[in-house]
Formats: sequence, C-alpha cells, structure tokens
Amino acid sequence: MIVPMLRLTLLCAAHDRVAALAALRALGCVHVGLEVRDGEGIRRAAAEVAAAEQAIRALDAAKKGGAFVFKPEAGSPIASLDAERLLSEARGATAPTTAAEVNRLAALATRLSEEALAATLVARRYAPFGEVNPATVAALAREGIRVTLFKAPAKIADALGPDAYRFRTEAGFAYGAWISDEPLHAGFEALPLPEVSTAVLRARAAEAETAAHAIKALLAGCAALRPALAREVAAAAADRTAAEVAANLRDVGDVAYLRGYIPARAEADLLAKAKTEGWGIVTETPAPDDPNVPVLLEPPRGFRAIGVVFKGLGILPGYSEGDVSIPFYAFFSLFFAMLVGDAGYGALMFAATVAAAIALRGKPAARPALTVFAVFSLSTVLWGVLSGTYFGIDKTALPACLMAIPTVDWLGSNDNMMFLCFLIGATHLSLARVWNAILLAPTLKMVGEIGWLCVTWGMFAVVCNIVVAWFSAPVALMAGLVGGGVALILVPLVADIRHEGISIGMLPLNVISAMGDIISYVRLFAVGLASVKVAENFNAMALGLDLPFVLRVLAVAAILLVGHGLNLAMGALSVLVHAVRLNTLEFSNAKGITWSGQPYAPFCQPQQ
Repeated sequence: MIVPMLRLTLLCAAHDRVAALAALRALGCVHVGLEVRDGEGIRRAAAEVAAAEQAIRALDAAKKGGAFVFKPEAGSPIASLDAERLLSEARGATAPTTAAEVNRLAALATRLSEEALAATLVARRYAPFGEVNPATVAALAREGIRVTLFKAPAKIADALGPDAYRFRTEAGFAYGAWISDEPLHAGFEALPLPEVSTAVLRARAAEAETAAHAIKALLAGCAALRPALAREVAAAAADRTAAEVAANLRDVGDVAYLRGYIPARAEADLLAKAKTEGWGIVTETPAPDDPNVPVLLEPPRGFRAIGVVFKGLGILPGYSEGDVSIPFYAFFSLFFAMLVGDAGYGALMFAATVAAAIALRGKPAARPALTVFAVFSLSTVLWGVLSGTYFGIDKTALPACLMAIPTVDWLGSNDNMMFLCFLIGATHLSLARVWNAILLAPTLKMVGEIGWLCVTWGMFAVVCNIVVAWFSAPVALMAGLVGGGVALILVPLVADIRHEGISIGMLPLNVISAMGDIISYVRLFAVGLASVKVAENFNAMALGLDLPFVLRVLAVAAILLVGHGLNLAMGALSVLVHAVRLNTLEFSNAKGITWSGQPYAPFCQPQQ
C-alpha cells in the first residue's frame, strides 16, 4: 500500500530553532517540503558531498588504471603551480587520509600528466630540427651569427642559396635554419625558439609522467580508505540535508515555521514530541491535487522485494495513484520468463543468484535483490520446462531425464503462442480497468471504465480474428463489445462535457490505440522465439565444424560460450525494454499511473 500522509506545519520559537531542528532530526519522521533550495550553507554542504564523491571516483579510476582526469578548480593552488613546483609536490606526496587529500593528489597527477603532454608536444614540434638549444642560438648571436629556424614548402627551399641550411623534409615541407642577417623570404614561416632545449623538454616530460604514475599508484593502493570516504559522503549528504531543512525553517518575527509531511501513523509520536519541546503543530489531509506529497510504498510482505526494481528503474507511483506492486511483480515475472524463455538460462541465473546469496549472506541489504532475481530465474526455468527449451537443444537430442519431464505441446504452435500473448495482454489491461471501476464506484466514471473493459475484449477478439488462424469470433460479438463499450465510455464524458470535450474528440484515436495495446503484447512471443532461434543457430554452428578433435573441442566451447552468453545478454536487454514497457506504459496508461511520485525522505540522523 501507499502509506497515508498528513500535511504538517510546525511552529517554534525563533530563538530555539537550532534545538528544534536537532529534536526534529532525532524524531526522524518528517519529510520537509524544500521550498528554499539555495543558500550559502546549502552550497557549502553540496560542495563537500561533491568533493567526497570525487575522491571515491579518483580512487576507483586509479585502481582501474584507465583514463584519469581530475582537473583542479581555477582557484586551487595546484592549478597555478609551474612544472618545477609540481614535481616538488609530487616528490613529497604521502598516502592520503581524507577526501581533500585524495582530491589534491588526483589534481596533482592530472596536472603532471598535462605538463608531460605539453612538453612532449613542444619537443615534437622541433623534432625535424634535431636537438634545439636556445642557449646555443643565443651564443651564436653574440658572435654576430644570426640563426632563425624556418618551415617552408620544399620547392621554395630548393631555390635558396647556402644561407638556408636544411635539416629535414617531411610531408612536402622543408625544415631548416636561416643563417643570415637578411630577412626570411616570402613563403617562409619563422619558428620561435623553445624556452628550454628539446633535451630538457623530453626529460621534463618523462619526469612528469613518471611522477604522475607514481601518484596514481599511491592512490591505487588506498583501497582501504574507500569505506571511510563512503562514510564521509554519507555525513556530508546528511549535512547538506540539514542545511536545506534549516533554510526552510523560516522566521516570522519571534516565531519560526516549517512545512512538510508525515506518515499519518507517526502523528501521535510527533504530537508527543511537540508537547515536550513546546512546538505548535497543525496537521491536515493533503489536497487531492497536491503534487508534493511524498510516497512511502509498503507492498504486502511477499511482494516487498519488487521495490528493488522500482528503485533501479527510478519509478514510483504518485501518491494518489495506488500501489501496483502485486500486479507489477506477477506480470513482470511472467514477461521475464517468456522473453528469456529457456530453462537452461534460468537455471544458470538461479545458480548465480544462489552463489551471490552465499557470498552476501552477511549483508541483509542485498536480500531483496536476490529474492527478485531468484523469482525471475525460477519463473524462467518453469516456462522453459513447460515449453521443453534447454539451451536451444533439439528436443530429440535432450538427455532422457529431461525428455521425461512433461511439456505443454500446445505452446509449440505459433498461433497458440500469439493467442496466449493477446490473452495475457487483454487480462493485464482488464485488471487495470476493473481496479479503476472498483475505486470509482458508484460514480459515473465507473461506467466509463466498464466501457473500456468491453472495448479491450472486443479488440482482443478483433486482433485474434486477424492474426490467429484457428480463432473465429462472430462479427456481431466484436461489434457489440466495441460499440457498447464506446457508448458506456461516452456516458461520463457527455455528463461532464464542459471538462471532457477534448476526451470525446480523442475517443476514436483512443479506441484504435486500445487495439495497438493488445497487439503490443505479441512482442513476448516474437522476442522469446528469436532467443530460441539464436540459441539453435549457435548450436548448429558449433556442431557443424569440421576440424581435428582437439581444435574442434576448443572451437565448440568458444562458440557455445560466446553465443549463449551473447544470447543471454540480449535476453536481459529485452527484459529491460519490453517487460518494463508493458508494465510502465500499456498497463500504467490503462490504470492511470504516471510514475510521478517522489520518495518519502524523512529528515533523520545519518545511518552509520
């Protein structure tokens, strides 16, 4: 269910606001309405959260040894250091103990890598000239010998006299030194001398890169610091929340007030606390159209694990939309099984779930996710057993123990499978309409939901008549269901035509869309069949190899491992696309679920 909420207004003495916030935080049941979301304290706390999170990312990046870019902010001391100071800082680097130290080292490593790259690029620019030392050129100038480095098209350089000493020709350009007091000819590009010799540049680049790698190695060895940084993130996030709540406790003369929401069941505890602290409390039922009411979702115990899926998808029903956890869990499990469609794959997933449960047995937080995956895996096994599908192996080649398991031959027909998909779709959508009708009884809107129920089954009959070869329904029945359903839908719309005029105009399109919703469920058959065919083709490819025995064994193992692994991954992707869509779009549109809820987040003490 969705836990009922009350809208709260809390009043306290303005001079007692700090103590009131501490007491409210200790109570831990008030979801504060954040009308003010900016301020110096909020920005400072948010910066601390960002710094702690960046420190964790820096440790992870250093451990993986991949791309490592953590640029310092413009005002940071690291940003203004020159190459020599950077190297000096790197030589004195020690293992970090806080997020700030981690970020400083990460920024230092990034700046060193940038310096190394910059020095390397400059050295490469002068590579055609060999070794270039500005001190040597300056010494020649003191002796009256003027030297200018140049770049010019090779054809022009060929026509010059002995004053143009050529070093190298690359890509149609000549690189050389103009040894003369005369100005360079037109078409020549004079190149300025580097600040230091190219030998020094290369040495500086190598030293900077070595120092950067050393700092990354230092960070990579700080894995033990990560839990402390995670606690630092949690503490900083709690401080940010506290700053946001403090900004929303506003003063009006000698009184400070705060608005928010509490679960109705927590009202007694809040009132008791208010008497102790001397607060003024006003609670009221939220308005039906209040978009800010938070959602505390508590499905029945056996279905509570589906919250993991909701959280992973980032969806939550609105406060006034109802808890759809039970049908979502049940139909999502069915869709998962049909889309993956293979008992072998289901058994592998269940084995992986069991292994994960053993590895995480000391972590209760992982239990809901493991429960969900166990249910999905076992559903897939059951569907695969009923259809006789095991890794795409031909049924005649299955081991005797598997062939002895009874299957449902009816599922082997494409027409039957399409009929089943349409039936599942009609049932799924009808559940939403019946649910709505019960909630809307005894208003006229209930009649409209019954009308949509008739349209749903009328369109089911139409679709099956068109697609399923053996299905035949009387035209009168189909016309009666659709026509009668439309008439019932019009009853509440016409009764409130001032507000529902647009809905009447859109009704023909919505009726056609109802047929599209039924057809949409055929994806369960199409994707599941594709998965089986892919598995069969990989099996045929592996068994059809004509190679020496040893090579054949290795090749078969590689093809089966890669092929079935890819097929299983595609099955997981199809679940994310199709099973989620059928629940969050087709069913949710019929039920009126917009998934616009914001989670209940009480102001409370940070968890240790």
